[in-house]
Formats: sequence, structure tokens, C-alpha cells
Amino acid sequence: MVTQKRFRLAVPLLLAMAAGLLVLAACSSGASDEDLEAVQADLAALQADVEALDSPTSVGSVDRVIEVTGFEVKGTTNTDDLAVPDVDPKTLSAGYGYNAPGFDDDSPNNWRVASYMWTPGNMIAFQGDSIDLHTFILNGNSHNVWVEDPDGTKVVDDTEMNRGRAYTLEFEATEAGVYKLVCSTHGPTMTAEIVVIPQS
Repeated sequence: MVTQKRFRLAVPLLLAMAAGLLVLAACSSGASDEDLEAVQADLAALQADVEALDSPTSVGSVDRVIEVTGFEVKGTTNTDDLAVPDVDPKTLSAGYGYNAPGFDDDSPNNWRVASYMWTPGNMIAFQGDSIDLHTFILNGNSHNVWVEDPDGTKVVDDTEMNRGRAYTLEFEATEAGVYKLVCSTHGPTMTAEIVVIPQS
């Protein structure tokens, strides 16, 4: 990248020097018109190559398959090591869980927090791609899931997803921007983003 940038900066100077040498050569050596035209064509081709470096490259649309897993992570500690949180995490998101001390008969001081999420949580596609989201539900007996486009319009209608089952959600990434994979059962935290990059 740095080399490419230095090359772009140096080329105008090189072109000017080449043009000057061309004029000097023509004056002193009696170069033919054909020779001059050939050198001018080479200079024009070099200039076109430099301009192409600054032009965005178009990436063709593809059928893009993305593997996504819905799961819950849990963490347990006890009041001897850490006091319980001041705010019940369940009040922050339906995707969070909290078991207060006393949930475990064998260890009554234990308390636990949990969070539902998608992994990966951020994905990339290109405008015009046909998206196949292959989803697998690892935890949670039931999830109400949909996909919405950058305007908030559902491009995949509500789908119930259950533990231990795989689903495929299909849509066309016609707009550039951020599409969202949403589980309303465990929202707002069980949301993943598909960033769709515009085609040049």
C-alpha cells in the first residue's frame, strides 16, 4: 500500500521528465515521427495505469454463504469472590440472564450471568450478493428471528428457530449499508450485523 502510494506520487514527475527527454531527443537526434508517437503512446499507457490505481475495483456479485451460530454463554462465581451486580442484567436485555445466589443447592453462594448472541456478530458482503445465512441454534429452545435491510424493512420474515436445528435464511443484498440478523426473543443484544459494501 505504501509502495503504491509512493509510486502514484512519483509518476507525474516521471512523466514530466520523460516528456522533456522526448523533446530533447527529438531535437538532437532527428527522431522520426513514428518514434515520437511510440514514446507518447507508452507515456499515455503509463498515465492510464496510474489513474487505474486510484479507481475503485468492482467486485462481482456472488452467492455468498455465511455460517452463523446462535448460542448462550454463561459465567458463574460466588459472593465470596465477587458481590452480585447492583442492577439485575435481565432488566438490560432479554438476551441477558441472571441467577441470584441460592439457585445452586450445593453452592448457595454461587450466582450466574448469561448472554445470548450470534457468532460471528459482524459479517461482510457486497452489494448485489445473494446471501444464504446458514444458522444453527446451539442454545435456547425457541428464537423468533428475522433479517432487516438498512432501512429497517424485513427482507426475511419472522422465523421460529429451535435448539439443535439448522435453518437457511435467503435474501438479496440489493442495498449498501447494514443489514441486521435479529432475534427478538433475546433482543436487543442478540443482533448481528451484515455490512454490505457498495459496488463501484
